[in-house]
Amino acid sequence: MLGHVFRERALLLRALTHSSFTNEQHSSVGDNETLELLGDAVLSLVTTEALLRATPDAGEGELTVRRAAHVSEAALARAALAAGLPALLRTGKSVAPVVPLSTGADLVEAVLAAVYLDAGLEAARACARLLLGEPPRLPPPRAANPKGTLAERLQRVLHEAPTYRVESDGPSHALTFRARAVLRDRLLGEGEGPNKQAATEAAAAAALAALPEDDGELRARFPPGTT
Repeated sequence: MLGHVFRERALLLRALTHSSFTNEQHSSVGDNETLELLGDAVLSLVTTEALLRATPDAGEGELTVRRAAHVSEAALARAALAAGLPALLRTGKSVAPVVPLSTGADLVEAVLAAVYLDAGLEAARACARLLLGEPPRLPPPRAANPKGTLAERLQRVLHEAPTYRVESDGPSHALTFRARAVLRDRLLGEGEGPNKQAATEAAAAAALAALPEDDGELRARFPPGTT
């Protein structure tokens, strides 16, 4: 399933333990929340490394979009289902029996962190490759109008619009613009380009790649009244 035999099986058990189980059962094993944080960093590292090896001449903006698509919540959730991880998750009685996409994605990150702690980066890299495959050599199809597509979806699902925060650096004759697409002060995607328009389009494309495909999951990520 993971291509790894754990020397310290308690790490795997912790990766498969939801906080609701720990709270209800007062388990000494702990839960997987902090492992998710570490796993996110490990996954970002091994994915970026693989992309740089495959396409060393790609720019930062293109790499960001491709990485976001490869490790999006939907992609991780599909990987979790394919590996049968949700069926192994220990949850409390208060948690719905159907594991949402976000929890499936968190499971992949927690398991990768457990592999990393058990056997190091090379083992985690192999596990990520087994679960998710290699990152695509070509960038994912980009909407003809990423900013318009992103705005339309957020308006339709959440009745809100994203904002863009743009910075520039470099010499005046060769500025590089970096943009962040933001909703409720939460980062949706980042991108860069030779001008403000290109940077914001790249940020919107990264946001589209990273957002969950299911509208219900998108609403769950941004419930009414939250910031």
